[in-house]
Amino acid sequence: APDHEEKQENSSPSQTSLIPKGEDLSAQPLRVLEQEERRLRALMGIDKERQLAHQKLSTRIKSNESKLSKVDAQIKLGEKSGEEISKLIELRNDCYKSIFEAVESEEAVLKSLYEPLSQQLARADGALSKMEFSIKRTVDIEAWAQQGEDLLDLRKAGDLRGHGTLLKVANELMSDTWLSGTASEISDALESFREENRESLLAGRPDSIDDAKKRRAWAQDILSWLYSTDHIRLSYQIRYEGVELETLSPGTRGIVLLLLYLAIDTEDNRPLLIDQPEENLDPQSIFGELVGLFRAAKQRRQIIIVTHNANLIVNTDADQVIVAHCGELKADSLPSINYTSGSLEDPDIRQHVCDILEGGEDAFRERAKRLRVDLT
Repeated sequence: APDHEEKQENSSPSQTSLIPKGEDLSAQPLRVLEQEERRLRALMGIDKERQLAHQKLSTRIKSNESKLSKVDAQIKLGEKSGEEISKLIELRNDCYKSIFEAVESEEAVLKSLYEPLSQQLARADGALSKMEFSIKRTVDIEAWAQQGEDLLDLRKAGDLRGHGTLLKVANELMSDTWLSGTASEISDALESFREENRESLLAGRPDSIDDAKKRRAWAQDILSWLYSTDHIRLSYQIRYEGVELETLSPGTRGIVLLLLYLAIDTEDNRPLLIDQPEENLDPQSIFGELVGLFRAAKQRRQIIIVTHNANLIVNTDADQVIVAHCGELKADSLPSINYTSGSLEDPDIRQHVCDILEGGEDAFRERAKRLRVDLT
């Protein structure tokens, strides 16, 4: 009997009760009741294990379903990635093109704004007719190329290998388009530049870019450089006989600026003060260009000129000449200054003009005679 009970305990518990249904439990032997208790406990243990196993399986199923859902979403995103990338590239190109559309718009506004000045210069005579107003783009292509080279390992950059190669390619493919192309032409040219040099740019990635995160950041830097526009700006300038104002000699630049000011200032009647306009100017320029404009301007406004040039004194028909005299220099104080004023018809003023500007009366009369100015 004991061996039989041990075998029963080690085997799976029976699903059938040891006590018939409806029997009085108090009438059952203790041994039978103990066996029934062990059978019920064993059954309860199996149920708990099954419940725990079921919970674990349910948790795993939910986790796998969540992972499967994410994978499905990534697959769908991957299937659409080509389309999304194309849309983003198109958007980037549109943004780049819109910048130059704004530049074109600014060019048109500036041309409209300065059109009256351009027409006035076109109608003018003499030196004014040789001046023109121009609006143009300036491109610092050297700075742009240098920024690109700073991002590349030029020892391994394919067709862009070596210092200066990128600048040469940029000059060939982009320079003229940046300077004078339309927004669409510039956008198309840059896209062609990117496609033609794609492999060389990728080949020039430095060895220090050695993980996925750094590669993404480097690629972003390359694209930011390619589509940058800070090397392009719009400028307007004055040309004299086809030469930019900045490249003229100091004398020519001075007379051009003064002529321009006198030409555009036809509506102003406020007093005009000019300090030594003859600096760096030859006498021919002074007489041929400035004298006529000063004579015309003095009809509508008072002009005060500080000068040491006889052409401006005599030939502009100065109404009043003021001569400054500096007193004796002293170590412990400023020198005293006194003034003498009058017209050229005044003999004393004429003498001062002769002494200061010409070196004497004879020289003054000779100049007046050559210029056909009557001093009698």
